[in-house]
Amino acid sequence: MLAPLLAAALAAHPLGDFSVNHYDGLTIHPDRIEHLAIVDSAEIPTLQQEPVGSAAGHARRACASLRDAIRAQAGGRPLTWDVADASFAYRPGSAGLRTSRLTCRLAAPLRVDRPLTLTFADTYLAGTIGWREITAKGHGVRLGASSVPAHSVSRELRDYPADLLSSPLDVREARITVEPGDGGTGARASTTATGIEGIGGIAGALADRLVSAVTRWTGTLADRLNALIGADRLTVPLGLLALLLSLVLGAVHAAMPGHGKTIMAAYLAGRHGRLRDAVTVAATVTGTHTAGVLVLGALVTVTASFAGEAVLGWLGVVSGLIIFAIGAALLRSAVRRRHEQGDGHGHGHGHGHGHGHGHGHGRWSGGVAALAVAGGLVPSPSALVVLLGAMALGRTVFGVMTVVCYGLGMALTLLLAALVLRRLGDLALPGRLRRLRPYSAAMTATLVLLVGTGMTLRAVTSLA
Repeated sequence: MLAPLLAAALAAHPLGDFSVNHYDGLTIHPDRIEHLAIVDSAEIPTLQQEPVGSAAGHARRACASLRDAIRAQAGGRPLTWDVADASFAYRPGSAGLRTSRLTCRLAAPLRVDRPLTLTFADTYLAGTIGWREITAKGHGVRLGASSVPAHSVSRELRDYPADLLSSPLDVREARITVEPGDGGTGARASTTATGIEGIGGIAGALADRLVSAVTRWTGTLADRLNALIGADRLTVPLGLLALLLSLVLGAVHAAMPGHGKTIMAAYLAGRHGRLRDAVTVAATVTGTHTAGVLVLGALVTVTASFAGEAVLGWLGVVSGLIIFAIGAALLRSAVRRRHEQGDGHGHGHGHGHGHGHGHGHGRWSGGVAALAVAGGLVPSPSALVVLLGAMALGRTVFGVMTVVCYGLGMALTLLLAALVLRRLGDLALPGRLRRLRPYSAAMTATLVLLVGTGMTLRAVTSLA
């Protein structure tokens, strides 16, 4: 049983479930230029772009569209491309889904009897995310200068470099000078990272390694879950194991650095609210996340024009803005309270505090609930793939159950964080730290504000 699970685990696309990856390999001859174009699509775009008719017919139509999207000139004159060959094939993906590979071989007449400047741009499926790579080499001609390397660092989208997965290549244009003769074939590919210096750099490197180790571990668990979802025969023990893995993955997902908004909600509920607030946060995150995955899954399966990665980006912006607004409101409230205390309103503090707390609890609970909604607003792509894989295999109910368990795992992490922070909040601060207690509200508000700002900027950057 382990061999099929391992094989399916290794099939997950390394660039992510939404990615559409492009490779353009140019070979320049004395009398023509050949173009090898490859489009490697991950599970979700493959599902959305299910071919109509035969694979051969789909390949011809797709390569014709790709040809029309190429912008290339030699010596200032446009090149006229012909499709020499077209093929389309599926490969096993995660959770029983498939990835796809479109291969187009194009050619254009070109006479290299004097120095020429070639320009090339690939605008095919320009709005998608993923790896984009261009190479250029000469055969019987000399390349004087080239903005792209001669050899593919991804082996034509077969082996993506692990150190570039977090920041994939995004090369869409090339400029090459070519002349008669034989010799140089282009520039070298640069894949080395800059060195890390200083204590701050070492600390950052250690943190990156820790996050990388946790990511690899959770990636392995996600691969095992995908293999279970895509198993030919789903028995009761395997189904229970899949639900347990979903629970664990959801719990880890909520604790990862990129999901600080959920921990922030648990922090606020744990430090200032009642136990019921913490439970409300957990339940709200679970419900919001589960509903988001189900709605996104339905939209992906209904229409091929639905750009899921763009929706995730905009949801990230909305989530960040919600947290920013809550942080700003909390900071304003903390500053106003300090100002009132400074003006002498601290007299009769016991009565005022109890009275104010009673009136302000509703607003506080509303802020915590809003943070919880923001925490579950952005659906997890891995949970979405599990749902889509189960739906493709006719196991929709089981897929929904795994998504619910994923959300419950997130809720357990939040509830545990809230309970721990409640206990820590009851402890007396030692020594000089007591002096910070009057400023705790302002510090908490500032932290929420910074988290919201960082989330918004990161989401906006992903949409650019």
